[in-house]
Formats: sequence, structure tokens, C-alpha cells
Amino acid sequence: MDSLGQYTTPKQVLIKSKSLGVLYYFLVLLISFYIVGFLLYKENGYQKSVPAEGVLAIKVKGTAATNETETGEKRVYDANDLVQYSSDGVFVATRLVKTMQAKGTCLGVSKDEVCSKGKNTCVKGSYSRNGRQTGKCLPSTSDPNSAHFCEIKGWCPPEAEEDDDVLPLENVGNFTVFIRMNVKFPGMYNENGEEMRWDNANGTEPRMGWNLFSLENITQTDDKNFTEISTYGSDQMLNVYFDCNLDEGVKVPKPQSVLNGDNETLATVAIEEGGVQTCSPEIPFVIDRVDNPLAELSSGYNTRWISAVNHFTTPNAKLTNMTNMFPLNPPYNCRFDTKNPETRLLTKAYGPRLRIQFSGVGRRFDVVMLTQTIGAGIALLGIAVVITDAFAKYIPGFKKQSYDVWKFEEHVDEEGDLLKSYFGGDSKFNSQQQQQQQQQPAQQQKISYRHSSSSSSSKSQQQHPSIPGYGATTTTITTLPATAAQPLEEKAPKKTGGLFRSRSLLRKS
Repeated sequence: MDSLGQYTTPKQVLIKSKSLGVLYYFLVLLISFYIVGFLLYKENGYQKSVPAEGVLAIKVKGTAATNETETGEKRVYDANDLVQYSSDGVFVATRLVKTMQAKGTCLGVSKDEVCSKGKNTCVKGSYSRNGRQTGKCLPSTSDPNSAHFCEIKGWCPPEAEEDDDVLPLENVGNFTVFIRMNVKFPGMYNENGEEMRWDNANGTEPRMGWNLFSLENITQTDDKNFTEISTYGSDQMLNVYFDCNLDEGVKVPKPQSVLNGDNETLATVAIEEGGVQTCSPEIPFVIDRVDNPLAELSSGYNTRWISAVNHFTTPNAKLTNMTNMFPLNPPYNCRFDTKNPETRLLTKAYGPRLRIQFSGVGRRFDVVMLTQTIGAGIALLGIAVVITDAFAKYIPGFKKQSYDVWKFEEHVDEEGDLLKSYFGGDSKFNSQQQQQQQQQPAQQQKISYRHSSSSSSSKSQQQHPSIPGYGATTTTITTLPATAAQPLEEKAPKKTGGLFRSRSLLRKS
């Protein structure tokens, strides 16, 4: 509760110390450099920033070829065969693993479909990775001692566990990737009152390195080349980032072709350079790997799709469907449904998966932001005072014992305390004085007038014999009637040592 009756106010003390002065102004200079160099220049503290909003579109074109395993012939693919689009990016196949399949019964190939010759662990009606088990345990080849697998009913033959028949694609690295960008800056308007926008259309002509890129250049990183990416695939995040200074726009006269009717003439036109026109993303794009290329589980990227095929076009083909579908290596213990034939081509594709992420800001001069930055910088200057005070109090070589005396003082306010007066503090003081006066005789009060000391009385009397008693020590007792005493409330003499004293009116002539 005592702290409620106290008030602390700063006191300005001028200390003439070279060491403290150099320290203080060094800190002021350092903070000033921080305000001007970092807050205003580096961080653009004088500009208002708004998040950029944009739409990105991507398109892939190109042709590639591969050698077919079964026929040995070159098969040509285009982007429509190898590219899959999604809402956040695109996938381009660089290697293919194909499996021709038909509905029927065959042997499984996965670990949960392995069985032993002496002990049948296959359960009829149970489901495994590749289909529904029939309950039979059969050898995988004509050799009865070969590995045994459970027979399943489903798409046959199943996709192989190991990618033995991989078809690498040629020329896929030269596929072109066109990225179209359209960006706007909400709340930023040009001189015509239109919201500022930017795009990379470049008229109608794509330009390499600006809005057109090769698949090899846009996907390879510092630690992974395109050969490794095309072999195992990759899952990558393509970061398109904008940082646009919209204050730099100026109009410059330039010669331009102007169409006047049917005639095209060369005229000087004011073209705006800088500002929103100089806005562009950071190129090359920053690429982050979503997958872990060093991980043993699920590193790289692959996906699957199916294509419809029909090998049962004639009655004779139904009887020889295995030969038609697998002319070089027909699967063992595989039987197809010839009554209701269904076929498909399962393709497992490896390649780069590009996810596109957009972000950015637009900046422009703003008086409010400039004022806030300068105000915050001025407030930081108070740190120089705090650090200098700490050095003067605690750091050896700067510390002075008298610093606390200069810096801190304590005073008691008796006369100007409004709360004390309001709650009767002065009345209590006056009542105490009245009690002291009542203890004296009611008829008289003694007042003493003392002039000079007795040691010089004889000498003063000899110098001034005409003035009786000059220089002598005299004490005059004056008796005042009680009714003549003035009330304390009207005129209270100064209290000193418990007696009311007045100086003698006599002076030395």
C-alpha cells in the first residue's frame, strides 16, 4: 500500500564524462544506421505491402519414343499419352512399365500370396494384394520344385514386383513447359483508378526462360540431374514468388509502330517502364523436393493408369488369346475367361511430378507506414539511454559511486499534497498546535528578543556611550492578554525548535 502513495518521475542529469558520452552517441549512431539502413532501405519500411493474388496455368507439349519389348519396334508417344494434369500441377512420364492383363485366374506374385508345397496356406475366398484366392497352391513354373504361390482370380497376370521390363523414353527431356501467369495486387491502383495487374504473356510469342521452359531445365536441381530424376521420378514443389516494387514506374518516350488506318508509321510514344511493368517472378524458380530421394521407402515418384485394349476380336482368337496377348512369354498357370473376355493395359510410369505454388507481395509508398517506421525507430533510441545508465551503474571503469546520488533523489511533499488536504491532514496539524498553546498560561505568552552575544557587550557600550544598553544582552518579557493573540488559522508564525521566535527590529547604526 505504501507504493500507492509514491510517484516516480525522470530527472535529467548532465554528467560531464567523456567515456559515457562516447558510449551514448555511439549507440545513437548505431541505432540510426539500423533505422535508415535496415528498416527503411532493406525492409522497405516506407512502403505498404499487399499479398499478390494470381492464377497460374501450365501446358506441356512434345513427342517421345521407346523400344517395345515384345516387338522391338519404335513406338512414338506425344504429350497426350504421357502427361497427366491436376489442379495443382502436372506429371510427365519418363519411363514406362507395361502389363497386358485380362480377367481370369493366375498365380499371385506378392509376399502375402506365397505358399509352401507341403503345406497349403491359401484360403479360398480370402483377398490378397492381386485378387481373390481360389484355395489352390501351385508352382510358378513347370518345375514342381519351383516357388509356389496361391492361385487368385482377378486381372491376370499381376503386375510384377520388380520392374524388369522398363521402357525408357527418348527425347522426353526436351518437352516444353509453358507457364502462364496472371497476377493482381488488391488495393493498388494506377493513375486511371484501375487495379494493378501483370501477366507474362509477352504479347503472343512464347520466350524460352521467361514463360517457356524445357522439362529438363525446370526439374533438375543442384544435387539431382535429369537422368536420375527420369529414372526414379521425383515429387517437386515449384515455388513462383513475386516481390514487386510498384513505385518505380516512369514514362519514357520510345519509338513505336502506330497503325493509322491502313498505314503503319513509326511514332514516339510514352511507354511506362518500371512499376508494375517491371514486376516479374524470381527466375530460376525455387524447387523443393517433396519426396526424400535418400529414403528407402517410397522415394521418387510413380503413378499408374490403364488403357482399354481388345485382343478377342474373332472366335479363333478366344482360343489362342494367350498367344495373341503374350506372343513371346506367356504366363504359366494362367487361364482367361473366354466367354466374357475383358482386357486392359496397365501402365506404371516414373517421372517428375511438378506441384506449383504461388506467393508474392506488391509494395508501394505509404505515408502511414513511413510515419510508423520512423516512430518505432525513435522509440528505439531510448535503448541508448538504458544501456548507458547500465554501464554507469554496473560496469567497472564506468561505474561511479556518486552516480546514484546524481540520478536518484527522494522528497516528501507536505505542502502540495491535495489528498492530505482533502482528507483533513492540515486540520490535524493545526489542532496539535492549539493543544500546545492551551498548555501555557492562559493570561500571557512569553516572547524573547535576543540581540547580540555578551562577549561583545562591553566593547559596544564604550563605542556608543550615548545609547544606553547598546550591545548588551537584554531579555524583554512582554505580557500579552490572551484576547490579543491572533488565531492560528489567520497567521501562524514559523515553528522552529518548539518556540515562536521573531528577529529583533533593532539594528546596528
